[in-house]
Amino acid sequence: MSTPLIGICGGGIGGLAAAIALNKLGQRVVVFEQAPQFARVGADINLTPNAVRA
Repeated sequence: MSTPLIGICGGGIGGLAAAIALNKLGQRVVVFEQAPQFARVGADINLTPNAVRA
């Protein structure tokens, strides 16, 4: 049986962290994001060491 394809809506910190974690577990993942590119928006975000490690 083939591995299912998991779709994640949103390429923010949570979506990308989930995609990376699932990918490391051997899952097939696709991330959907509406923004045409990454850009600085709003307040600065501080990533904890656990988030950076992922």
